[in-house]
Amino acid sequence: MDWHARLFPGESNGGKVTPDDLDAALGLPGITALTVCGLDQKSFEHLAVRYRTTLTAIHFWKCPRIEDLSPLEEMSALTHVAFFWNQRATRLWDLRKTTGLRGLHFDDFTRLRDLSDLETGVGLVELAFGNAVWTTFALPSLGPLSGLSNLKALHFNLKKVADGSIAPLARLTGLRELEFSPNLFTTDQLAWLRARLPMEVSSSVLQPFRMLAQPVTRGSKELDVLVAGKGKPLLSTRADSAKLQRYVAAFNDALSKYAADPDLEPEVAG
Repeated sequence: MDWHARLFPGESNGGKVTPDDLDAALGLPGITALTVCGLDQKSFEHLAVRYRTTLTAIHFWKCPRIEDLSPLEEMSALTHVAFFWNQRATRLWDLRKTTGLRGLHFDDFTRLRDLSDLETGVGLVELAFGNAVWTTFALPSLGPLSGLSNLKALHFNLKKVADGSIAPLARLTGLRELEFSPNLFTTDQLAWLRARLPMEVSSSVLQPFRMLAQPVTRGSKELDVLVAGKGKPLLSTRADSAKLQRYVAAFNDALSKYAADPDLEPEVAG
């Protein structure tokens, strides 16, 4: 029996999923996961109340009309929640109420301005958020992430962090995987974070450079490398070998500097 229900509305109903649609899809025994598109607030609240003890994983795919996520606080069985595209919600929910939540993923929230609700998500093991299609998601600070001591994997894609500080990430010493927008912080900040986190952390950002999956052609050059840090260039491993080595040396020098002095702090990105 399939444990995963998938519910995508047709155009005949205006692209909306009704409470009756939910009951029809989730009425079979053994269903613990749902992927759903087209929920409005009323249907969302019906889902949260009626299936609060049975659903463990939900992917809200294109449910832009949900404006209040607090009904999720009723869903005591949840372990994983994902959202793609929301135009109305201005906050998440009180994560203290969903104590079993281990994975949270939310992309393209056009009205969400800070992550203060995440401070209570201390059980989270996996967290991903930010821009997927749109490129406008910015935050005042990464501070709310600093207490998430159980995080093993963190991915985020942001336009900007207003306070320019990378420091909250250094407190996530349980991390094993970290990826974020490569132009958010300076090379110096990235080297500092590399020195502060355990070496077991896998991250393409905390390296002197990374290879591009899809090289960019400019004139006669094929640019296949992105140098780490805010404002750093794309380079060609063939044509720019000497320049690339200078960037690598500068990164490694900064890394050695910060590794040698635990009290040394980098300048905040402007």
